[in-house]
Amino acid sequence: MQRALKLNLISPLYYRSQPFSLQEAMERADHAAIGYDAVIECSYCFRDEMLSIAEHVSGERHGYSEEERKTIESGGTIGRKEEEDMEIPSGSYLFEQLPFIPDRTALERLILPYATSGEGRFYIRIYKESILECVMQLLFPTP
Repeated sequence: MQRALKLNLISPLYYRSQPFSLQEAMERADHAAIGYDAVIECSYCFRDEMLSIAEHVSGERHGYSEEERKTIESGGTIGRKEEEDMEIPSGSYLFEQLPFIPDRTALERLILPYATSGEGRFYIRIYKESILECVMQLLFPTP
């Protein structure tokens, strides 16, 4: 059973490429300031009837400036900064925000309902919402 919402991302989310694993992203978020945002582009495929996840590229952003926040809150968009060379493209996604940060095995079980074809890609986003709370979001591109 899918728990996701339909998300239409009007403008891309930009990041500065940084090589890190999912585990490293979670550790970075734990020690980062509020607003820290990390993303990992992943793919999934079925091998021998088992779901396999591969991490490809990763990036991070260290929050928005006060001016950028005001722009976003007023409905504006933030353009790409010179050092930002990775993005979650604009488009339609199935979006789920998880109530906890799962380990790798639990993550594979969580994405299984979204793995509707033999292979595909998706994004894992880790966001530092408050001093004590990080959230994980899953974004699956839809046609």
